[in-house]
Amino acid sequence: MNRLKYHEYRADGIFGDFTFANDDHPFMVTLSHAYEQPDAKYAPIVLPGIYTCKRGWHTLADGVPFETFEITGVAGHAGLLFHAGNFNKDSHGCTLCGMSEIAQGDGEWMITRSKDTFRAWMARLEHVQTFQLEVIG
Repeated sequence: MNRLKYHEYRADGIFGDFTFANDDHPFMVTLSHAYEQPDAKYAPIVLPGIYTCKRGWHTLADGVPFETFEITGVAGHAGLLFHAGNFNKDSHGCTLCGMSEIAQGDGEWMITRSKDTFRAWMARLEHVQTFQLEVIG
């Protein structure tokens, strides 16, 4: 089963790693939007659990259709996608794909090479229509 493991819960994002089933090392880093909780900690929308990811065509705010996978089965939410983006503000609950994590001059962290990483991730899933995703916190 493919796995998404969160390792940093901060105001500038929820950072993690995505590992394909049977791989020994993560394929990419991930970034999900950080939502402040009542206890002043931060959490993503996609909480630990097992989800089905389904291939389909979607659009973001720019209105340009693209093919990706949607994380389904998240209580109270729909349209949670994997897509390119570099900063916490680029995600509204979706999972952003990147090559590495780096700090900016203002102390905010981001992920790099997101478009290239997203394309490589989709290429790896070329003939896949659905997959199971285990999210670990």
